[in-house]
Amino acid sequence: MRSKRKIFYAAGVAAVAGLACLTLFFTRACHRESEGDSSYSPFPLSPIPCLTNETCSAPAFDSVNEAVSLFLKKWKINGASLAVAKDGRLLYAKGFGYADVKQRTEVTPTHVFRVASVSKLVTATAIMALAEQGKLNLDDKVFGSEGILGDFVSCEICDKRTLQITVRHLLEHSAGWDASQGDDPMFMGHAIAGELRVPPPVGIKDIICFVLGRPLDFEAGDHSEYSNFGYAVLGCVIEKITGVAYEDYVREALLTPMGITNMRLGNSYPRDRYANEVCYYDAPGAKPVAAFDNPRLYVPKCEGGYDMRTLGAAGGWVASPVALLRFALCIDGKPEIPDILSPESVAAMARCDSVFDPLGWRMADERRWIRTGTLIGTSAAVVRDTSGWRWAFVTNTSSKKGADFPFEVENMMQDLLRAMENEPRIAGSGRCR
Repeated sequence: MRSKRKIFYAAGVAAVAGLACLTLFFTRACHRESEGDSSYSPFPLSPIPCLTNETCSAPAFDSVNEAVSLFLKKWKINGASLAVAKDGRLLYAKGFGYADVKQRTEVTPTHVFRVASVSKLVTATAIMALAEQGKLNLDDKVFGSEGILGDFVSCEICDKRTLQITVRHLLEHSAGWDASQGDDPMFMGHAIAGELRVPPPVGIKDIICFVLGRPLDFEAGDHSEYSNFGYAVLGCVIEKITGVAYEDYVREALLTPMGITNMRLGNSYPRDRYANEVCYYDAPGAKPVAAFDNPRLYVPKCEGGYDMRTLGAAGGWVASPVALLRFALCIDGKPEIPDILSPESVAAMARCDSVFDPLGWRMADERRWIRTGTLIGTSAAVVRDTSGWRWAFVTNTSSKKGADFPFEVENMMQDLLRAMENEPRIAGSGRCR
């Protein structure tokens, strides 16, 4: 294989020639006409441009594409998509493999994928935006008569410590629930339906009542333990505060101002996939499971085994990597693309702490911020590093590495980006303009 330096030297030439028009999406769309223009929006309102694989399939990109293809072959991934930006400029966007293996439909940059827990980054951003508007405080209580959801659910609270849970606790996974101590309630639909004596599928209110009927695993605010349930509750908080459905609020208040139109909550069954959505594939030999809404119907887990709509704020979004990249660029604290949040909120979300998790991000340190997501049938990662690189990578196939697979992707990308950083035609003065 040719050296990475040669690979990206050639890629840089093609990037300048073939991708320059795509960078328009990642640059400012307008300027203030006057200091008093209160209608001014720094975000481009046009949708994500129509990208094709041909844009990054010129001969100069052959070795770049081969490196990613070999990685996918190693991990037996049917389809994937990658988008890369540097200093706010889109340098690369390409699909690999098949969106639909049976129909031999190839993945393109405009295909959308389930992004699993990358959804938490979207939800955290929405909460921070509401806090900036003064519509809530991160230290507001969530449950009980004085809580935001006080009249949202009417069920008995088993552990009175639950009354101390705040919005901040939910954001940083410190509300007191530890899924490692038992099954994740977001994936216990049939058990919850049986205990509450309600027909499946259970809704988020049912799940909340089920969880509140049990003691906390630890004192709220003591430390962080990952909780899908906590972020599902944040979706209810958003609905209660705004009076608008969670998805509708996020799309109107965040995504549309960012120029993102192809992100939405996904659906569980193949028949309900969006026109440009990929198919999903479990690992070979995986056993069928009971459908989320019918315990007598057995399906592949990624084709109806979990309720995408109820996962919602915790893991229900579908998006293209280019859209994820655009979202990340609007909350990255850098000037190339104006942020939708204040510098203080951006910094708070990526706070580094040995006891508490970042807000929305999965990991954050002085080198990079990472948001990963994994569901049966998909794996996703969005990364922002301090040297100006941003990338998003999503697959439509389960890996034997499970939730650790995004870190295999990160290792691959670190090698690629180091080579790109050393190539001035990509990372320096010759980058796309």
